[in-house]
Amino acid sequence: MAAASARQDIIDAALRLLEDRPPSAISGRELAEEAGVNYGLIHYYFNGKQNAFLAARDFFNRWVVDSVMQGGSQPVSLSDTSDRRSLWAVAGHMALEASKEWNEERDLPVVEAYLNLFAQTDPSGDRVQHAVVVASLYALLLGRPIFGAHNAHSVGLTDEDLPKVDQRIRSLVSDLEGSVGLEQQT
Repeated sequence: MAAASARQDIIDAALRLLEDRPPSAISGRELAEEAGVNYGLIHYYFNGKQNAFLAARDFFNRWVVDSVMQGGSQPVSLSDTSDRRSLWAVAGHMALEASKEWNEERDLPVVEAYLNLFAQTDPSGDRVQHAVVVASLYALLLGRPIFGAHNAHSVGLTDEDLPKVDQRIRSLVSDLEGSVGLEQQT
């Protein structure tokens, strides 16, 4: 196994594990087993489990900008958040991690890509409005595939109501994107 391959295998394994659980619920040995590597390689390449998960998060964020946002030129579409639920679960599990160490200020390429889009489509717009739209889009785009059904059920809606909930969320995303000059992607 080549060195670059082992390092990437660990990142890929971290992303698979993060689909189901936050990093604090995953041991370093479990990560090594999922990657098919010796536990010592996690320390060799990342100086520990935490840095391996942070590297996976950084890899994931770059992938979102490069692939989903087409190099940062398009917003994330609602269909991407539905069709790629397991990948969005990675972002959700990392974001929900309670430890400050997991959420320290780091490179945020998805946020930067959105802010750059807003600067292009709404060049005279309010910086605070742009930030609020980014935060709102994150809540809707990440929250919908991860928590949407649970949230709907918790307020008394049924599975039969979920298509209506989905349509309303689509409308909210469209309104938010329109407020900064973006058109909703399908």
